[in-house]
Amino acid sequence: MLGRFISPGHYAELLGSGRQSGSRMLECDPGLLAGRYNRQPFPFTHRLAGNTDFALPRLFELCRRMDPRQIQYRIGEIPGDAHFDSTFERYREGLSLADALDRFEERRAYVVIYNPELDPEYQTVIEGVLAEIAAYTEPFDPVMTWYSTYIFLSTRDAVTPYHMDREMNFLFQVRGTKRVQLWDPADQDVMTDQQKDLLLSHVGERPTFKESFEAKAQTFDLQAGMGVHHPFIAPHRVYTGSEVSVTLAVTYRTHGSDIWTDAHKFNAKLRGIGWRPRPVGSNPTLDRWKSATMGLTRRARSVLWSAPPEPT
Repeated sequence: MLGRFISPGHYAELLGSGRQSGSRMLECDPGLLAGRYNRQPFPFTHRLAGNTDFALPRLFELCRRMDPRQIQYRIGEIPGDAHFDSTFERYREGLSLADALDRFEERRAYVVIYNPELDPEYQTVIEGVLAEIAAYTEPFDPVMTWYSTYIFLSTRDAVTPYHMDREMNFLFQVRGTKRVQLWDPADQDVMTDQQKDLLLSHVGERPTFKESFEAKAQTFDLQAGMGVHHPFIAPHRVYTGSEVSVTLAVTYRTHGSDIWTDAHKFNAKLRGIGWRPRPVGSNPTLDRWKSATMGLTRRARSVLWSAPPEPT
C-alpha cells in the first residue's frame, strides 16, 4: 500500500514540530485557509524552490537508489482526458527508466517518485513540510491519520490527465511552471453522489472528464515557490509549461475525511441493494453513524477471520 498511517503519537510529534517558531517552508494566508480549506482550492507560497534536495541531479540519484516499484514513468505529452489509471502502461512507448533519467529532456519524459520520504535523505524535509501542514490545518481539520507524497518530474508540455484522488493535497511547485485546473467535487454536474460513493469504495472506474466541465474549472498558474490546496476528492488536471518542472504533492487523510470515506462506503453498500441513501455531507450526525457502523463491521470481520477454529 502506498503511504503511511499516522499514529496519535506521530501526529502529536508533527504538530509540535510544525508549531515551532523559525523559518517556515509553507506560508498560507489565514483568511484563505479559514474560508476555503477543504471547500475550495486556494493558493499558498513556500520556500522549497531553493532546496538542493529538489535539484534534478539529486532527484535522478534518488530514482536510481529507490525500489523500482516506487518509480513510474512515461512520455509526458498525452491527452488531458486520457484514462488516468492506465497512463503509465499506455504511454510508455518503449521508454526505459534509465533512458528517461539519462535523456530526460530529449525523451520528453514524465517521472513520478512515490513516497520519497522512505529515503533517509528525504525523510526530514518531507516530514517537515507535513508537520507544517498539520499545524496549519489542525484548527479546522484535526488528527491526520495517513499520508503519501509524490515528486513529479516533467518535461515541457507534459500533462497529468483529469482525475480525482481520495484524500486532500497540498501541491508545491518547486521548479518551472504548471497550470493546475480544479473542479468543485460538490458540483453534481461534475461528480454525482453515486459516483462519489463508488469512487471512495474503489468500485469501478474514476469518473471521467466531459467537455461541458471545461468552463467550470478553477485555474491556478503556478511558478516556483507557489502552490495550491486541493480539497477532498477535488477533480483536477495539470499542464506543465515550456520548461522542466519539479513538483511535490503531499496528500493526506484526517479523522474527518475518514468519516466521509466510510460514509460513502456505507452508501455504496445501500446502493448495491437498491436503496437511495442520503448524500454524504447532508447530515453530519448520520455520516458519523454510517462511519461508526462501517468501523464495527471491519472489526467484526477481523475477529471472525482471526478466530481459531472450533474444536471438533
